[in-house]
Amino acid sequence: MSVILDIINGINKFLGYLDISPKYLNRGYTILSLFPTLYILRIVYGMYQNGNYVQGIIYALIFAVLMYFIVLNVFYYFLDKNTRLDITQLFVKYLPDDAFNIQQEKKQERAMKAIDTEEVMIDFYEDYQLHLASYMQELIQQNVIPTNDLSKKEGYLVEWNTIYPYYFVKAYGQGEYELLIGKTYHDLTPIGKIHYTKEKQLQPVGLYIVGGDFVKDGFRYHEPYRLKLLAKQTKTEQITRTQRRSQKH
Repeated sequence: MSVILDIINGINKFLGYLDISPKYLNRGYTILSLFPTLYILRIVYGMYQNGNYVQGIIYALIFAVLMYFIVLNVFYYFLDKNTRLDITQLFVKYLPDDAFNIQQEKKQERAMKAIDTEEVMIDFYEDYQLHLASYMQELIQQNVIPTNDLSKKEGYLVEWNTIYPYYFVKAYGQGEYELLIGKTYHDLTPIGKIHYTKEKQLQPVGLYIVGGDFVKDGFRYHEPYRLKLLAKQTKTEQITRTQRRSQKH
């Protein structure tokens, strides 16, 4: 048994050096897991022959559990299907998303809050996502916006909170602004209005991209791109936040 596990461990380390798609890597692991699992069945048979029924039942239960997960993996990684008998969906349903490391937005937002910034509310025009999707496609093709290779790792095609390169916030009245984006600074298109009621003038620090295509558990999903505008906080807000922190301590 230990020899088989050592061999599998060696194969696992070897595969770790190769840049293989997670989907095919999991297929390989599923096939490899058959060998120690079937060896447990041999142990069960030997124990029943020797009259060790209690230990035989324990190993038989272990074999049944391992075979259950192997069957689930076959459905998931080879047939691209889920089954109603998959109890792992209960963990996904009831455990918090942080446990699965899929809330990239929260992590990025915590990093953003370390700076004295605030998110500015934008009243987007109805067709803004059509313009954004078109511009994103061209900017990605031109390698202006960096992307991840989704055939090699899971996650978003464009990292959350990647800065949008070509934008301008245009003031046209007291506390009234218009947000424009484009493929260059020469073809900016208005996509929304900003009603900034603070006394101080709006000071943008970055327009950030969230959403887009992503891969999780071997499946690729399409989520519309969205934009998030951050601006410097006013001094009054900074003082208020500092007072709140001091009160907590």
